[in-house]
This record gives sequence, structure tokens and C-alpha cells, in this order.
Amino acid sequence: MQVNEVPFLNIFDPHFRIDSDDVRAARAASWYARTPLGYSALRYEDVLVLLRDPRLHQGSAAMLKLRGVKDGPLVGWWDKALLNMDGADHTRLRRLVAKAFTPPAIERLRPYFKATAERLIDAFAASGHCEFMTAFSDRYPLEGICELLGIPVEKRDGFCGWASDLGLIFSPLVADPQVRARIETSLLALSDCVKDVLAERRREPKDDLITALLQAEEDGDRLSEEELHTNVVGLVFAGNDTTRNQLGLGLLAFTRFPEQWALLAERPDLAPRAVDEIMRKFPTISGIPRIATEAFEHRGVRFKAGTVFGLMLGSANVDEAVFGEAPFDITVERPAAQMTFGGGIHRCLGMWLARAEMQEALVTLAQRLDRIELDGAPSWLPGQGIVGPTALPLRFGARAV
Repeated sequence: MQVNEVPFLNIFDPHFRIDSDDVRAARAASWYARTPLGYSALRYEDVLVLLRDPRLHQGSAAMLKLRGVKDGPLVGWWDKALLNMDGADHTRLRRLVAKAFTPPAIERLRPYFKATAERLIDAFAASGHCEFMTAFSDRYPLEGICELLGIPVEKRDGFCGWASDLGLIFSPLVADPQVRARIETSLLALSDCVKDVLAERRREPKDDLITALLQAEEDGDRLSEEELHTNVVGLVFAGNDTTRNQLGLGLLAFTRFPEQWALLAERPDLAPRAVDEIMRKFPTISGIPRIATEAFEHRGVRFKAGTVFGLMLGSANVDEAVFGEAPFDITVERPAAQMTFGGGIHRCLGMWLARAEMQEALVTLAQRLDRIELDGAPSWLPGQGIVGPTALPLRFGARAV
């Protein structure tokens, strides 16, 4: 296939959607597409291979600069975040952070996740309606990551807005000077709060993730003060915004499939599969950027060093060659894993936290709220980067508790 025959996807179009007919047609025609920035991989097997290719490095920092944000506190923090590192620096930092971020530490918090979900639902269940993002999704993952980190309850109120603002770093809106100023204001506020908490934990260690990060060591190597600060800020952001939006997308999905919602209420054992099915069909992270550090060839196509590659997870997750038509169904074991958590050395470090939080939330919501339906039109984040509803009005019946 000649380059001029490769499908073109205008990812800068404000109406672009990963689940559109245009993307589906492009995936049927070719394993990749041209975009205004470079190329995007569309099919499951190709995205899987390229996620693990060491010649393709994380591209989020480069994407920020391509959108015109080239200096200032936002760039200074983003360039040093674990997500945007590769090579030996990434390996070292990830190994140290992972020592504290363990599945057992997260599993111990499941009762807290459930209690938090119950408390938030109590505030609106009797009314028969709510704006779900404000009433539940804004607050629930924030409580989870703050509890894991050990952020004092009295400091948490500002964290939700700060983390959501930081999520705009993935959006084309970041090019707007006013949006950038809003993001940087939230970054500085969150940064100051994290500095205070780190100082408190140095004086008074506790059984929490921040203390574990302070104590993390391997062969005498420890996280520096800057590394601690940068990564705790990153964890607050990452542990809130993606889960927030994925929950919103999940509830929206269940308004379309009410029989699946009723089934989840009856069979909480389906929660792990429900989370994976939501992330497969309705992912909040539709794609991951990569930059080629050297010339490379894939499927007989030669790409130059510096080529920007978008790995379209949202397209790969519904690739008909792997999944068939595969309508939304939480009872089916799929032939391959969804890839919304990424893959390779950059596979999401917080995936166990996100899974546990969403499993507990979805079961609790399904067992408390009956017949969820839209109570108005949702409003949306832009169709690139982290996607999801900014407002999701729902109405429902109440199940007996």
C-alpha cells in the first residue's frame, strides 16, 4: 500500500471520535492511518507490538510541546514525571515507586472504597436523580488515592479540581493560554500541598503510600526530594482523573444496557469483567503517543526517526479481527485483554488501584440504584486525550438496602 493510499484521520477535528465510522473504515482498510501529526496504529496486534517496541518512546511530553507549550512550570513538572521517562531513568524510578505501590496495599483498601461509595450514594439515592459526575465520580477516586497516599482528610477538598485541571494536559485545549494558566495554577496549588504532606510524613511516618515512598530503597538508592515531590503530584493526578472519567463512561454505558446493570446487581462476581468490558468498549484513554527514536520498519513500512505515532487503544480494543462484532456484554470472557491500561514498560502503574476502585463502585451503585436512565444530555470533554462526560444527569429508582 502506497502512503497516499493510507487512510487519513483528522484527529484535530473537534468532532473526531475514536468510535466513529471513519475510524472503523480506516481500520478495515489498513493497519495504520495518516494524521496531522504523523501516523496512528489502529489494529490490535499492531498496537500490541508497537506498545512494546523499545524504538518508540513515550510521547506525552513531546505532544505538549507540539501544541505550543514549551516552557514554564507545567513543562518543568511534566518532563520529569515517570510517565514521560524512558531508558535507565525510567527503569530506576519505576522500580522504586513500584515497591510502595503494591496490590496487597490496594486490596486492604477495598472496605474503604465500598464505604466511600455507600456514603456518597446516601447523599442522593432518595431523590431519584443526580448529576453523577458531581455527586459521585468527582469525589470517589479522589478519596481512594488520597487514602492510599495518606493525604489528611482536611486537605482533600481542593484536590479534585486540581487533578481534573491537570487532566487537560492531554487535551488540545492546553494550547489555549487561559486553559494553560488554569492548569498551572492548579499544579502550583497541588504542588504546595504535597510539599506540606511530605514534610509531615518525614516528621511522623504512617502506614501509607507516601511513607512507603519515603522509605523505598534498593541497593542504597532512594528517591530524591524532587523525585518524591514530582511523583506524588503525578499519582494524585493519575489516580483521580482517569478513574473519574472511566466511571462516568461506565454509567453511561449501563444506561444503554439496563439488563447488564440488573445482572451486575445480582452477580457482583461479574465486577472484574464489567470493568474490563467498559474499558474495552468505552475507554477514557483513547490513544497513547509515541515518538520513534530511530528509523524502524513495521509490516514492510519504513518510518523515519522522529515520527510521531498514536497507538489508538480505543480502536484496537474493538478490532473485529480479534473480537468480532462483540457487543457490550459483561458475561463474556474476551479472547484478548483490553489495552486501555497501556502495555510494555509504561503499562499503568496504578491499574490495580483503578480496577479495585471501579469494581467496588460499580457493584455498590448497581445494588443501590435501579433502572438508571439519562435525565438530560451529557456534556463532554474534547474527543482527544482523556475523554469522558463533564456532566452526566441520571434518574433512577432505589433498590432496597
